[in-house]
Amino acid sequence: MSEIELIWGSGLQSFKFGLGQFRALQENVNRRRLAIGAPPVGPMDLVEQLKAKNVWPDDLRDILRLGLIGGGMSPRDAHLEMAQSFDDTPPVEHVKPALSVLLAGLVGPPSETVPDDGKKKTIAKAAPSTSA
Repeated sequence: MSEIELIWGSGLQSFKFGLGQFRALQENVNRRRLAIGAPPVGPMDLVEQLKAKNVWPDDLRDILRLGLIGGGMSPRDAHLEMAQSFDDTPPVEHVKPALSVLLAGLVGPPSETVPDDGKKKTIAKAAPSTSA
């Protein structure tokens, strides 16, 4: 369960998906599905849905919001970031960042690393949000 940095929303953001984020994600996505009689899904199901660009907007939002919180942002600030950078934008532009965040939590970040003061730090770039 690794941290990843993406240029997303208002700038360079740290995202991390640990066990707490996975539990919260599972609760949120499956509560919505069970409410309409749909079968529950797991994280790998979400990965496949993200790859197919056939994911629910609220699932995208939850992945990014929970990843921001896992990366150290306060829940309040994560909510504000989502309201500013996600809520009034087309959901499809958030698929790639959400996939990167979820995969970093499941299998680790991409292998590309750059030195940062003698430490290796993974930096992935996603298209910046077009929201104001």
